[in-house]
Amino acid sequence: MAGDRQELLDSFYHQHGPCCAGCDWWRSLNSMAGECHAGPMVAGVDRTAPLNIHGASRAIGAGHVMTLREHVCGAFKDEFDWASLPLGYRRRIGAPLTEKGRIALATTQGRETGGGVDG
Repeated sequence: MAGDRQELLDSFYHQHGPCCAGCDWWRSLNSMAGECHAGPMVAGVDRTAPLNIHGASRAIGAGHVMTLREHVCGAFKDEFDWASLPLGYRRRIGAPLTEKGRIALATTQGRETGGGVDG
């Protein structure tokens, strides 16, 4: 099932542009939310603030900030070599099929190839 989740996230990223779903710093917890490892660990109450979770019935311990997959911040980083994936998979997720396509996609998304996004 983890493979299906990753495919959903990869597809979301290639359809929507720079966001947590495609960020190298982000670790998915499920197909909708995950943890950002770009910064230090924070108190439990601060971890869930971006998800608008307040008054959880169970205490949430310290850890990395949780965000939704569509969240975008200035720490965005995508240095993954998408061309290393099988062609069929890249087609299914809507990834650029050539380096030229990757550069064009990065330009239309307002970022340099493999670089970051200004917050």
